Order: sequence, then structure tokens, then C-alpha cells
Amino acid sequence: HKPYRKGGARLAGLTGATVLPVAHNAGRFWPRNSFLKYPGLITVSIGPSIPSQGKSGDQLHEAVETWIEGEMRRIDPAAYQAK
Repeated sequence: HKPYRKGGARLAGLTGATVLPVAHNAGRFWPRNSFLKYPGLITVSIGPSIPSQGKSGDQLHEAVETWIEGEMRRIDPAAYQAK
């Protein structure tokens, strides 16, 4: 997968905003850079809020990425099987 970008985590850290991580498997049916869309059931999972107070942008980024990756393994395990 593409690496997660850090801009949102940095902005949350600078402003004191709470981060709400979201994981979904829409990419299974709506491939990146493809005109074609395929039918299917998309699962969306909203994580626990992550307060930014006392955390650096890098710490927030790591917490969000860890939650999303763990949740993606739960909602779409086939995408993470060894190839």
C-alpha cells in the first residue's frame, strides 16, 4: 500500500484537534485510477477518537496508521494475505 501522509496528523497536533480514524474497503470495488466501479458491499469502520494534546504529529500519525492497518486486516483480511 501507499505510505500514509502526515499532513493531517501534523495539522491536528498544531491545532489540538481530535483525530477520528476511519478504515474502509472501498478500494476492493473502486480501484484507484480506474474508470470502472464494481458492485459490492463496502465496510466502513470508525475508530475511537484520538486526542492530539501532548502528542507530536509523528506520534499521532503512528497511532492513526496503527489503528487503520489493524482494522483493515480485520475487515479485509484477503487483501493482507501473503502473495
